[in-house]
Amino acid sequence: MWIRQVLVPGYTDSEEDLLRLREFLSTLSNVNKVEILPYHDLGKFKWENLNLEYPLEGVRSATAEDVDRAKKILFG
Repeated sequence: MWIRQVLVPGYTDSEEDLLRLREFLSTLSNVNKVEILPYHDLGKFKWENLNLEYPLEGVRSATAEDVDRAKKILFG
């Protein structure tokens, strides 16, 4: 099984949340890969084209540093 976690600054990047994810993953015996996917707003235009409010308006994209920090927390 592959785990893919989207890292959204201010939503899914707190140390507490990442430690809880790490704890949960440690209970699984069939995980082959864990990926940290940095949030970006490249799909925002789709919401705008549908005249819908983008729910993550104002949220910054995750940086390489954010991903590195998350990996250090998750993988030690």
